[in-house]
Amino acid sequence: MRLLKLLEGLEVKSKTGPLDAEIKGIAYDSRLVEKGYLFAAVRGLSVDGHNYIREAINRGAAAIVSEKAAANVIDANQFAFHKDTAFIEVPDSREALALISAEFYGRPSGRLSLIGITGTNGKTTTSFITKNILDAGGKKSGLLGTICYITGDVKTAASHTTPESLDLQRCLNEMVYNEMDYAVLEVSSHALALNRVEGCAFKAAAFTNFSQDHLDFHGTMDEYFKAKCRIFGYLAPEGAAVLNWDDPKIRPLAQTLKCKTVTFGLEEGAMIRAEKIKEVRSQKSEVRSKKRGLSEVPPFAKGGLGGITFDVRTPTSRLRVKSQLIGRFNVYNILTSIGIAYSLGVSEKVILQGIENTRPVEGRFENIDEGQKFLCIVDYAHTDDALRKLIEEARHLTKGRVITVFGCGGNRDKTKRPLMGAAASGLSDLVIVTSDNPRNEDPLEIIKDILKGIGRSNYTVQPDRAEAIKEAVSIAREGDTVLVAGKGHEEYQEIKGVRHHFSDKEVLKEEIKKRLAVGG
Repeated sequence: MRLLKLLEGLEVKSKTGPLDAEIKGIAYDSRLVEKGYLFAAVRGLSVDGHNYIREAINRGAAAIVSEKAAANVIDANQFAFHKDTAFIEVPDSREALALISAEFYGRPSGRLSLIGITGTNGKTTTSFITKNILDAGGKKSGLLGTICYITGDVKTAASHTTPESLDLQRCLNEMVYNEMDYAVLEVSSHALALNRVEGCAFKAAAFTNFSQDHLDFHGTMDEYFKAKCRIFGYLAPEGAAVLNWDDPKIRPLAQTLKCKTVTFGLEEGAMIRAEKIKEVRSQKSEVRSKKRGLSEVPPFAKGGLGGITFDVRTPTSRLRVKSQLIGRFNVYNILTSIGIAYSLGVSEKVILQGIENTRPVEGRFENIDEGQKFLCIVDYAHTDDALRKLIEEARHLTKGRVITVFGCGGNRDKTKRPLMGAAASGLSDLVIVTSDNPRNEDPLEIIKDILKGIGRSNYTVQPDRAEAIKEAVSIAREGDTVLVAGKGHEEYQEIKGVRHHFSDKEVLKEEIKKRLAVGG
C-alpha cells in the first residue's frame, strides 16, 4: 500500500522523503523491520522507539513515523545517506501507529461487529460468556483477551489483555479472513490510555465494575476511571453502552453518555436485573463425597459447585438463567453478557443457551479436584476487591476454614498491597503470604508492603510460592477450602526479568497427590 494512502486523515506536523513509497509491512520493534517496511517509533514504559530509528533505517525501512522531525533524529551528513527513507513527524506516534495499522489492514473493525469489555474485574469471564452466546446463535465470533486470542480455528496464548494496535488490527483482519461475524475484545485501561483501539468502532461497549488497580500507571483513581471511560468514545453511531447499575462510580454514566445505554445489576432501577439467585447442588460432588468416605456431604458439595440459577427481568420479559458458573460475582458477569446480547438484539432463547453452554473459565474460581477431602480453588484475583469477593464466596461454600495463599506483583501498583493484605487477613482463617510475579523487585520488600495492611496474627510468610502452596495443602482438613489467588491461568513466574515455568494448578495437583499417597 502507498505511504500517502496510509497517511490519509492522519495529523502530520512535517514530512520529508519519498511519500509515494510502497509500504510492504509495519513494525514498532526495529528488530522486526524488513526492506520496504514502515517503522513507528513509539515510547514504551521502559524503551523509547526513537532510539532505534537508525537501526530501522539500516534494516531497510521505507518510512519512519516519529514524534521527532528527521533533523532531530539524524544529523545532516547522515541524512544524505538516507534520502530513500520518508520521515513523518506526528504529535502522537502511538495514535498514528493505530490509525496507519487500521488502514493497512483495510479497516477490519468495519467488517466485524466489535464488542469491547472493560472494567477492573470480570472481563475475561464476561468475554467467554458473550462469545458463547453469539456462537449459540449460529454466528462465528473471535475473542481477544487475557487468556487467549481466537481469530479462527486456532487458539493462541495471549501476550497482552489487549494487543498493541498493529497486532490488534492484524488479529481483526484474520477474523475477517476467517469469515467471522463478531469480535469480542477485553479492553484494558492501558490499551485505552495508549490508543491501542484507535481506528476501531464498537457495536457494544461494557463497563463491568470499578475498583483500585494500576495506579502505578495511571497515578490516580480519577485518571484510571477516565481511561476506562474512553472506550465509549469508540462506539459506532448505533453502538450501545452496557453499564453496571450497582457500581456507584459507573451508574452516573447512564445519564451523562450521549448514546444508547443498557444497565444491569441486582438493585432497583437496573434495566436488566437478577432476582432469586440460587446455588444448585452438584450431584457429582455428592457422589464423590460418599466415595471418599467423608463423614457428611461438605458445604462446598451442597453449596454450588454444580452452578447457579436466577431470574432475570428485562424491559420486555422474564428469563430463568441456568449456569455452570458459581458465585455472586459471576451473576454480574452473566448480567453483563445479557446486557451486551440484549443491545445487539440477540434472542432470549439464544442468550439462555449460550449461558448454559459456558463452562468455568480457566483460572477463574477453578476447582482443583484430585479426590481430596477439602476444596482447592485457583483464581486470578489480584486486586483487593477481587480478593475480597473470592474469599467471601469461598466462605459461603465452606464448613471449615478458609486458607488463602496470595502475593502481589512487582513493579505494579504498590498502594494495593496493604489493601490486599487487609482483605485476606480480615476474611480468611489462615493466610500464607508469598511471592507472585516479583519481576524486578525484591519479593521480601513486596511482602513487607502486604504485611502493613494485616492487623491479625492469622498469617505466615513463605516467599517460595511452591512451598506456600505445599504448606496450605499439608494443613488443610476435611471441609476446609484452600484458595490460591493472583496468577490463575498463568504458567510462569517472572523473576528479575526472566520468566520461569510455574503453574499454581500443577503445584496444587502434585501436592494433593503426594498427600493422598500417604493417606492424607
